Amino acid sequence: MKHTIGVLAAAVVLAVTPAAFAQSGAAGNWDLAMSTPQGTNTIGLSLKVAGDKVSGELNGPMGAVPVEGTAAGSGVKVMAEVNIQGMALQFTIDGKVEGDTMAGNVKVGDFGEFPFTGKRAASAPAAAAATTAAAGASAGGAAITDLNGKWDIKLVIAGMGEVPATVVMKQDGDKVTGTISSPAGDVAIAGTVSGRSVKLAFEAETPQGKLPITMTGDIGATSVVGKASIAGMGEADWTATRAAVQ
Repeated sequence: MKHTIGVLAAAVVLAVTPAAFAQSGAAGNWDLAMSTPQGTNTIGLSLKVAGDKVSGELNGPMGAVPVEGTAAGSGVKVMAEVNIQGMALQFTIDGKVEGDTMAGNVKVGDFGEFPFTGKRAASAPAAAAATTAAAGASAGGAAITDLNGKWDIKLVIAGMGEVPATVVMKQDGDKVTGTISSPAGDVAIAGTVSGRSVKLAFEAETPQGKLPITMTGDIGATSVVGKASIAGMGEADWTATRAAVQ
């Protein structure tokens, strides 16, 4: 059943241009571990991406400071000025994003460069969706037993917001077929269900050519929550709930 919902989310991706996903790769909250001769220092980095411009905030032991920089493809470079005991130091973070990981170097003033690795922090939208699903279950909402019918989907792209879509599905055993409708048009979907997990892989037609997309998700009592993985462009969160009967 989950797989079917994953398919729905996958189709929603078609409503967003590949360029938008590329730009949103660095957007979001990150936990960075910087290796120095004195040991490993952990800092937080929150980024927003608009075109090739990046803004956000760096959070460390000395507090929060704003950052600004640029993004190009999978690369991101931001700078911040940190005041340490009256000394202004420029931090330059230069890294590359691969899905939910980031790696690169941090230049600290004239003290040299230090390597860092990072991982994307827990997604607030996904956590909220999980909380909503749990609340619905405790309130006695009807549990999902099949994916037949119409579903409302929300694809949440970090730094860009939500993209809505609807899908009509037909489930036959562990096979699912249907059509998803989004601002980009209608797309046929097909997938499989295995237990409470769902996974779908397909190629979306875009002006730039075929775009491989993989959808995975977990089914709950009243909704399905998962991630959409777009080849070479990172991931986005998605949720699906059964549409209200008109």
